[in-house]
Amino acid sequence: MRDDDRLLREQLANADPARDLAPLPPTWLDHRMEQLMTDQTPLAPTADVRRSPAMRIWVPIAIAGTAAAAAVAIAVPLMLGGTPSVEQLALPEGGGLASGSCLAVTPEGLLDQEQAFAARVLTVEGDVVTFEVTERFAGEVADRVTVPQVDELTSDFSLVPFAAGDTVLVVATDGTVTGCGLSGADTAELRAVYDAAFGS
Repeated sequence: MRDDDRLLREQLANADPARDLAPLPPTWLDHRMEQLMTDQTPLAPTADVRRSPAMRIWVPIAIAGTAAAAAVAIAVPLMLGGTPSVEQLALPEGGGLASGSCLAVTPEGLLDQEQAFAARVLTVEGDVVTFEVTERFAGEVADRVTVPQVDELTSDFSLVPFAAGDTVLVVATDGTVTGCGLSGADTAELRAVYDAAFGS
């Protein structure tokens, strides 16, 4: 016997939970082995679990329950409003004024814009402002709109930095908020122009 075999036997013997029991007499082992080899008793049939009545009842119930849980997981958030859609808009940069001045704020000027909405400033986190849209006047507008915080040095000077809780009126074209007084604080004057344009 090699050393490896001896080591393996020792490991197996140490793993045997009955290693402290006395070995069985050889005659008893021979008798038991003979019984096992000559026993003709048929084995009891094992039940086919897949065909058991209990499985035929519970499997469809489990499948239906899983499907119902999945439907609830999808439907409940949708019924409760789901996750709000979010859209990002840019602010006009560098003044954006080719002529160096803005035109008068008119309803016609608003109607030229692709998107128009009213919103409340939900959060200001660093340089990101999140609007919660409260009214939609024109175009497709997400539930929430994020814009960069106004930089007073690079803006067109018609927008002021936003603060949480502010209410604003916003128009945008090509993914950029339009300044020059067409977007800004929801004042009575600007609201009147929006009402004239969109009949809100």
